[in-house]
Amino acid sequence: MPEEATALRELAHRSKAYWPYDAAFLKAVAPMLILEPRHVASHEVHVLEVDGTVVGWDRITFRGERAELEDLWLEPEWIGSGHGRTLFEHAVRVAQEGGATRLEWDAEPYAEGFYRTMGGVEIGRTPSAAEPGRTLPRMRLTLNSPPSGAPAAAPAVPGADADPLEAP
Repeated sequence: MPEEATALRELAHRSKAYWPYDAAFLKAVAPMLILEPRHVASHEVHVLEVDGTVVGWDRITFRGERAELEDLWLEPEWIGSGHGRTLFEHAVRVAQEGGATRLEWDAEPYAEGFYRTMGGVEIGRTPSAAEPGRTLPRMRLTLNSPPSGAPAAAPAVPGADADPLEAP
C-alpha cells in the first residue's frame, strides 16, 4: 500500500546505517534513499514479513528487457539471516515473470560479496552521487526464462511466513 512508503524508507535508512559509514556520509546519502507513495503504487515493491513484522523489502522497475533492482533492504538485525537471499530470489522471479532477460543494480559496496554469491557479476562502476570520487559496483544477473506455466517455488527460510512476500 502506498501509505507504507514512509515506514519502508525509514527501514532503508536503518539498513544503510548498519554499514560502517560515518554520520556525515549517512547525512549526505539520506536524500537519495527515497521511496514515495507513487513508487509503491507504480513499481514492483514487495515486503518480507516474519511473524507479521516487516523485516525487509525490495523494489524492481522495468526498462525493456532489463529489470532494475532499485532497492533491497533488510532491518539490520536480519542482515545475514538468509532473508536477503529470499528477497533477491523473489526479485529474480519478478524480473523473469515480467519478461526481463537481465537484472541489473548498483550494489552497496559492503554487500557486493552477497550479490556475487547470488550470481551477480560486476559490469562496471557507477559514480556515487553521495560522495565525489566514490563509485558503486554496477552488477548484472542474466536471467533464464521461468518454467512455462509454473512460477518458481519460494525458497525456504526458517522463521519466514509461508508466503512472506507481498506487495504493500
